[in-house]
Order: sequence, then C-alpha cells, then structure tokens
Amino acid sequence: MKLGNIEVNFSYTDADDIARLEKGIDLVKNKTVELKSQEIKLSDAIRNECKVIEEFFDSVFGEGISKKIFKGKMDLKEHSELFIEVAEEKIKQTKGMQNIYNNLEYKSKYMPNREQRRHNKSKR
Repeated sequence: MKLGNIEVNFSYTDADDIARLEKGIDLVKNKTVELKSQEIKLSDAIRNECKVIEEFFDSVFGEGISKKIFKGKMDLKEHSELFIEVAEEKIKQTKGMQNIYNNLEYKSKYMPNREQRRHNKSKR
C-alpha cells in the first residue's frame, strides 16, 4: 500500500493490520475531542491536530513513517487528506469483504457440496 510516495507493508484483509488501524482511528477520535476542549491559538491547534494524525500513522504503519510522509511539515490539509484517504479505503475494503462473505454464505446455503451431488446422482 502507498501512503503518499512511501510504500508500506499493510493489508486491509490482515486482522493484525486492521486491529492497529481501528485502534489508531479510536486514538484520533479521542485525542481530537480532548483537543477541541482547549482554548489555544489557531497555529497551536493546527500543530496539535497534525501531531495526532502523525501519531496515528506511526502507530498503524510503523514508528517514524510520519516523518517520511510529511517531512516535518505541519500542514493540516495534507495530514487530514491522507488520514481520510486511509479511513475511506478501510470502508471500501470492508464493504468488499462483506460482499465476499455474503457470496460465500449464499453459495454454502443454496449450492450442495460435491459429495451431496454425487450421492444424489447415484440415486437416479
């Protein structure tokens, strides 16, 4: 998977990767709520939000990845866009996996297995 120009080892179908992603998203939600309650200058608010998003990337994709991606720049738009891209991809992949599960459930429910077909054929 690519994050900006950086290739990372991450799969939306790997349970451990998804667990880190879910934990990271919860971290961002909780810290964002906490930060909103503070009265600080806009520049500090932007810097704090960027740090939270960087913490997310480091916890999910590996320590130090945020420095490689953002190169020390504290641009909230850049940080937010990449975070949203990852979150939207998770939603897309989750829907895709749900379709696979639905197809498997349908097939297992309505299509007899090979042994049953042979047994039914031999009865004729």
